[in-house]
Amino acid sequence: MRVVTPGVWAANRDDPAFGGPYRGLPTLTCDGETIAEGLPIASFLARRLGHYEGLSDLAVARAEGICSAVYLDVMIRAAEIIWGDVLYPGVDLAVAAPRHARRMLGKLERLEATLPDGFLGGPRPVMADFFAAEGLETMIHVLDPSRAEALASRLPRLATLAGRIRERPAIARLHRPDRFTGRPDEAAVLERMRALPGMPP
Repeated sequence: MRVVTPGVWAANRDDPAFGGPYRGLPTLTCDGETIAEGLPIASFLARRLGHYEGLSDLAVARAEGICSAVYLDVMIRAAEIIWGDVLYPGVDLAVAAPRHARRMLGKLERLEATLPDGFLGGPRPVMADFFAAEGLETMIHVLDPSRAEALASRLPRLATLAGRIRERPAIARLHRPDRFTGRPDEAAVLERMRALPGMPP
C-alpha cells in the first residue's frame, strides 16, 4: 500500500492499471487484474481470506453493512471535510465541518451499540473488524490525537477493538501515514477545523 500524492495521481490517473476502470482510488491488483472501488475490494478480500466461511447470507450482509457504514459515513466524510474548500468552492466550512464531524461520531456511536465484546469474526478479526477499527482511527485523526482518550471513554468497545487490531503483528509493523488524504496542507486544514465552534466535544 502506498500514499498517492496529487502529483503522482495527476500523472497516472488515466492508466487503467493505476486508477482502475473508473479512474479513481483505491484499486487493488491481484492475479494481474485491477479491482476498483473500496467496498468491492473489501468484499473481495474478505472472500479471498475466508472471512465468510460458514456464515449465512444474513451474517455476510451484516458484516458488509459495517464496512459500508464506516467507509461511506466516516472515511469518505473525513476526506470531504479535509478537501471541502477544494471540492465545494464557496462552502461554509464553519457550518459544514462540525456537521459532518457530528454525523461521523453519531455513526460510530450507533456502531458501538452493535459490537460484541470480541472480534466480529469470533476468534479472529474479519474485514468488518478492520473497518470498524479504522472508523475510530479516522475519527481520532479528524478530531485530534489528543482526543483519543476521550473518544475511548465514549466508545469503549470500539476503542478496545481498535487496540486489538493495532496489536496484530502485521498491523503493528506498519507505519501509519501522517495524512489521511493526499492533500499536502492537511495538517493545517485540520488545525483550523478543530478550532471551529460546534465541533464534537
